[in-house]
Amino acid sequence: MSIDSVPPAAWPVRRLRAGSPALKVLAIVFLTVAFLLPVFLVYDVIGEREERYRSVVDEIGSSWGGPQRVIGPILVVPFRLPSEPRADGTPLPPLERQLVILPDRYEAEAQAAPETRKRGLFEAVVYTVDLALSGQFLIGDAASLAGPQATIDWSSAYLYVGVADPRSIREGASLRWGGRDLPFQPGAPGELGQRFGAGMTLRLPDLSAASARTAIPFATTLRLNGSQRLDFLPLGRSTRVTASSNWPDPSFDGAFLPVRSSIGPQGFTAAWELSYFGRGYPQAWVGGEGDYLSSVSSSAFGVRFFQPVNAYQQTERSAKYGMLFIVFTFTLFFLFEAVARLRIHVFQYGLVGLSLCLFYLLLLSFAEQIGFAAAYGVGAAAVVVQIVLYCRPVLGTWKRSLVLGAMLAILYGALYALMQLEDLALLLGSLGLFLALSGVMYVTRRIDWYAVTPAAAETADPAARNEAPAL
Repeated sequence: MSIDSVPPAAWPVRRLRAGSPALKVLAIVFLTVAFLLPVFLVYDVIGEREERYRSVVDEIGSSWGGPQRVIGPILVVPFRLPSEPRADGTPLPPLERQLVILPDRYEAEAQAAPETRKRGLFEAVVYTVDLALSGQFLIGDAASLAGPQATIDWSSAYLYVGVADPRSIREGASLRWGGRDLPFQPGAPGELGQRFGAGMTLRLPDLSAASARTAIPFATTLRLNGSQRLDFLPLGRSTRVTASSNWPDPSFDGAFLPVRSSIGPQGFTAAWELSYFGRGYPQAWVGGEGDYLSSVSSSAFGVRFFQPVNAYQQTERSAKYGMLFIVFTFTLFFLFEAVARLRIHVFQYGLVGLSLCLFYLLLLSFAEQIGFAAAYGVGAAAVVVQIVLYCRPVLGTWKRSLVLGAMLAILYGALYALMQLEDLALLLGSLGLFLALSGVMYVTRRIDWYAVTPAAAETADPAARNEAPAL
């Protein structure tokens, strides 16, 4: 029965049943969308392994010492205020308050010695740091903040020094206050201990109203264990912090960046010089008035012992291009089918798509063992060889199969290069896609899409077929 005997309304159905390119394209598009599921499953596996890595890093940190923040010394001076009596005249006990006073000059020197600790497949950066803290307190008029009716208890004044993880203090610590060496005691009462952690305190028995009028120097040294990062607080009216280490990949962050830094293969040095104008809290205040401790916490700055992008981040970045690989390969398959008059079943498209998805599992599993770069090469080579061998009978000749393999190898190489050039990745990626689309448009510019199916090819004009590029 000729198509002339079919009613016009049935022509689209007849064309679809005859194996039109539209039907094949719809099937390929549906298959491509279906491959979003295995790509998302790959994302889940990457996220699960990265979560396991993070938990191991936290476990190592909890055993050795967590991220450290050096807090203090901060001077705390208790005082009492009289209470209003009850309505019946019964007196009430005085109100207990505290003056919180920061050092007038604050200097810190840190010498960190990082190392990596492994647990199974995973490793974390830990360090031992030698700290030298020095400066001076100038109490001066800070006592007037208590008010004229206050009774200041100078004998109960104490210094607070906190670290984020006090368990990691490796040696007994003391502080030189004026001309005396005073030992620290663990623990800290009041809001400082609640906000910043237990830390350490020491009593100042010689502090008095008379001595508070002069500058009092202090100095102490500490040795701490820590992991991942080391932070400081700009507590002084003038603050100067220097940090150095043999770690070659530091990352400076926080509220302030160093004014000077030097980074090289042998390590880094950095210096911060800060005044109290930009930090958002005064040198002294009455405890409980204003949320100054939150401002103190938010003013932290320091250095993170950065590990170059780990295998999980790199694998996740490469997996974002998974659909691009599938679309590119399916497009090549369809071009072979259209130009070379081949018959490629949708199931064969699917097997090649699964091979492309398997690349990311190979990449992740090998990267945990031999590193990302080597794993990328092994995974890409394995998938390209697998597809080339499978496509030899599918595409009919070794030439076509090798062309497909060469195009995939170029795509894998281009993706790896893009991941190494983060600043230019978007520009180069966009240009690459433009050139790829231009190539597809050039190859298919003379194809008669109404006569590319195997059934139509048998009756197509031989002269028209010869105009199509040969593959």
